[in-house]
Amino acid sequence: MLSRDDIRRALVALADELADMSTRCEIVVVGGAAVVLLYGAREATKDVDALILSRIDPALVRKAVQRVADSLGLPDDWLNDAAKGYVHGLALGEVLVDEPALLVRALAPHQLLAMKLSAWRDDVDIDDARLLLAKLSADRDEVWRLVEPHLVPGREMKAYYAFCDLWEAEHGSA
Repeated sequence: MLSRDDIRRALVALADELADMSTRCEIVVVGGAAVVLLYGAREATKDVDALILSRIDPALVRKAVQRVADSLGLPDDWLNDAAKGYVHGLALGEVLVDEPALLVRALAPHQLLAMKLSAWRDDVDIDDARLLLAKLSADRDEVWRLVEPHLVPGREMKAYYAFCDLWEAEHGSA
């Protein structure tokens, strides 16, 4: 498992590796790692789901990621794009790391919530969704308007029912 400090250390090491390759990369962190980094809501996550935003050869980034894994004793897939199927559209949020060779941002909280509602797999997703909902200070209809465009196609109904259950648990019935 990767703690907040582990993730930050790995991202700074990734920036150093990219600098050694004379390249600059921008990535967006999605999923649980974004929740851990932004809010410290849980102690750790199993990996860092991310998307490369720069027009750069992904093989270069994978090579740098592997070097970081080797030097810090991390799993080979500590940074991966496994959650890309849950990202629909792109609403960028806070900058997490800003180094000369690497800019790391999180998704905006409403898009992170859309991902969690679309997945809705386990207690971790539910706990993350609860936290993200609390960060969005808006009424039910406004939150849904923010979230809906970022839902995974084909999972809209699942996400809507998850949202209704979550809203009722946190705020009572509509």
